[in-house]
Amino acid sequence: MVAQDARDFQYRARVEDSDGRTYHVPCKTARGTDDSMARRSIRARDLPDNGPGSGWYRCLPEPPPARRVTGDIRADYAVVGAGICGCSVARRLGELRPDASIALVDAARLGHGTSGRNAGFLLDHHSHGGVDHLETARKNDRLSAAGTSWLRELVRDHQIRCQWSDWGRVYVAATPAGLDALAGVGSGFDALAVDWQRLGRDAVTRLTGSGYYLAGIRAGGSALVQPAAMMRGLGTSLPANVELYEDSPVHEIDTRGGYRLVCPEGVIATGTVILCTHVAAGRMGVASARVVPVATFASLTEPLSDHQAAMLGNGSEFGLLPAHPNGSTVRLTRDRRILMRNSLRYSRTGRYSTALIEEMAAVHRRSIAARWPDLGDVAFTGTWGGVLGFTRNEGAVFGQFRDGLFALVSPDAAPMTRGAIGGKLLAELICGHDSDLLRVMLSVPAAARIPPDPLLRLLVNRRLGRSSP
Repeated sequence: MVAQDARDFQYRARVEDSDGRTYHVPCKTARGTDDSMARRSIRARDLPDNGPGSGWYRCLPEPPPARRVTGDIRADYAVVGAGICGCSVARRLGELRPDASIALVDAARLGHGTSGRNAGFLLDHHSHGGVDHLETARKNDRLSAAGTSWLRELVRDHQIRCQWSDWGRVYVAATPAGLDALAGVGSGFDALAVDWQRLGRDAVTRLTGSGYYLAGIRAGGSALVQPAAMMRGLGTSLPANVELYEDSPVHEIDTRGGYRLVCPEGVIATGTVILCTHVAAGRMGVASARVVPVATFASLTEPLSDHQAAMLGNGSEFGLLPAHPNGSTVRLTRDRRILMRNSLRYSRTGRYSTALIEEMAAVHRRSIAARWPDLGDVAFTGTWGGVLGFTRNEGAVFGQFRDGLFALVSPDAAPMTRGAIGGKLLAELICGHDSDLLRVMLSVPAAARIPPDPLLRLLVNRRLGRSSP
């Protein structure tokens, strides 16, 4: 175990090794928990509101009617939030505790929230320049790679149709400042011993069909998916002892004599709660000043015609990440759609006005036209916003925060893969299992405190500045 500040650990978890020896390991702190968890009841503030469904979600068939929380329900474990973290916790708990009852409850429909509205990159490694915390970055890379591997197995074993592709990703630069950032991406990969290949302008042009970019860096190992389809597949392939409840926001958690999760039409009583509510965890009394919420916006086109698709290079798909963090993420999907994502801004609630969504759609049209002038008027399936969660020190929100209450927040460095493996490991921690990978997770520093609003908003927006087209 890597040495940590003792204040990082208030709880210790009982684990048993492969030889049957029992001991205790540090479990992430209640230091990120505010005073509301000490009260008899807490009320959720600013429940998640993701706005219009993502283009990914709109591509899917209409799901069957939601099963809602109605009446009085009793479960051994209750997982709040059915994104990648919550689905992973519930799946692993169901495997390790086959005789236990597990309730997985979400405020919306599966695939509608953050995990279904991202750009669909499953990252083994991620770099936006030099590495500030090398040891933590190495640990996070190991965790991310394990998450990619586990998701690959689940998609294969359950035959989840989500356009899974092991294409990898290319970091691109379109300006002199972007070229400087691209050099930083390469140096970061060197520090992390990640293999990469530099692509000149001609190579990127052949790949994308656009002369917009000056250079790129290609790295393998990662995957591309249709994220809403993957989330729906993960949710419908859960173990039999996991009950999924949707369209059931948790308005209140009563902490008297166990836990009672109060939803609009019913209550779930349980002895153990696992919060997997992303940046909303802070509004439910956990990690309340640890995660910086930043919104980004995306548009997904309708499928391109043969003529239009011929303008996008010599391949059937690609995934481009900006070398500069304020640049644009761009994908050509296997079903011949363009995803354009950019425009970062501070966002505490994740609520977006119709006017803002229309403004972002116009930005994305200009971004597409800048790369492929003849495609600026291609029809969109949808435009939407989503919230990313950042920590100051690449730290973790993971573990037990009071008796019977656990939480997990996936950081943006690789949210899908880190969320998947984080959920799996949190379930193993709850069940008293030990592994080298769990020890790596526990040794990642606790997320550092962040300033309060409105100072935080001012600092973040100043740092973000204007997003690049």
